Amino acid sequence: MTRHRTLPAIALLMALLLPTSARATGYAIYEQGAAALGMAGAATASVDDASAVFFNPAAMTRLTGTNFYVGGTALAPVTSFAGRGPNPGYGVTEEMNKQVFFPPTVYVTQKLPLGFAAGAGLNTPYGLGVEWDPVTFSGRYITTKVTMETLNGSACLAWAPNDQFSFAAGADALYAKVLLKNRTLMVAPGGGGGQVDIAETKLSSDYTPGYGWNAAVHYTPVPRLRVGAFYRSKVVVHVDDARAEFTQIPTGDAYVDAVVAAGLPPDQGVKTVLRFPAIATAGVAFDPVPDWTVEADFVWYEWSLFKDLPIYFDETTSRNTTRIEDYKDSWQVRIGAEKRRGDFAYRFGYYFDRSPAPVQAVSPLLPDADRIGISGGLGWKFGAKKNWNLDGYALALFLDRRYGYTSNGESDTYADYHYAGDYKTFTGMLGVGLGYHF
Repeated sequence: MTRHRTLPAIALLMALLLPTSARATGYAIYEQGAAALGMAGAATASVDDASAVFFNPAAMTRLTGTNFYVGGTALAPVTSFAGRGPNPGYGVTEEMNKQVFFPPTVYVTQKLPLGFAAGAGLNTPYGLGVEWDPVTFSGRYITTKVTMETLNGSACLAWAPNDQFSFAAGADALYAKVLLKNRTLMVAPGGGGGQVDIAETKLSSDYTPGYGWNAAVHYTPVPRLRVGAFYRSKVVVHVDDARAEFTQIPTGDAYVDAVVAAGLPPDQGVKTVLRFPAIATAGVAFDPVPDWTVEADFVWYEWSLFKDLPIYFDETTSRNTTRIEDYKDSWQVRIGAEKRRGDFAYRFGYYFDRSPAPVQAVSPLLPDADRIGISGGLGWKFGAKKNWNLDGYALALFLDRRYGYTSNGESDTYADYHYAGDYKTFTGMLGVGLGYHF
């Protein structure tokens, strides 16, 4: 066997046998109500429509009759990458494929006798969508596509013992599914230092449920001042029926292709655990004059729950791995205001979101960073009884430039082959919501 074939063969077998880690983290989506998002999501104390099921269920007792709210948001992220040495090197620039996501929301609340109120909702509180060019992206061996889709069902019951206090509690059922694709590369036969793609790996799952609970309080000490707090528990989803599929990519070299075919693992089952953090919010709303409301919220995420991500293959156990993520708890500050004039409401807001990801977890899978959001919105009450409400908002989300590195899915500060560079992301959002009460 000649040398130029021997070395690629060894590298090929190592690439196929080394465990490749897939990561699909919880990416929080706070865009759950157009009226609230016009105020940058500062609504824990002042929410006054059926989206209270998400922002503060205890506020449901302050709503009259039956309330419906349906809506959604178009999210369009744009991410660029600039490489650093030694890999992929300075001067390498990439851009993530452009995508648009549409997380929907549906809520209903009902006022009941004796100070009670009930509510239910469907939303998508977490999601992730990353896609790079599978042929040209320099980090395609880490990932070419990652998606996480969630659907959360909430049911809650609230009670107001008097005009000042309201309390609520409820349950959540969170269904999550994941998809990850990446490629395996090897040094091109014949020398020259180039690389060729030899296989594609696809990990996917169906929707799998996890369960949690929530509790909230709302307090009105005086008519112009409201205070609210809400806690949503963590949810852990045990995915036992995921599937790994391995597809060979012909190189045109008969010998290399034969070695790939012999070493390619069979399609098989995969198990993993997805962890979604607990969330706690507290807010204060104040009406300085009757037609103005201002609110400030503090939001805390228990991202320290996401310490690692285990991947267990049913047959090729040599590929089993546990990726260390070591996320930290994070927080947000949200500030918003609303000006009411006749049938219209004008809204604006600002928020700061602290990233939970350490530098070794910032990668093409999820290039997370601290972010600043600036929003504006408009609400309109219409109908003969003014019982229809149409809300719209726009939000610009600016992520800081963030350095990160990864080593074929494993963080490694000292390796000379880690994938390092700077990520920069901007996300534009447009949302609409339609409410009705009777």
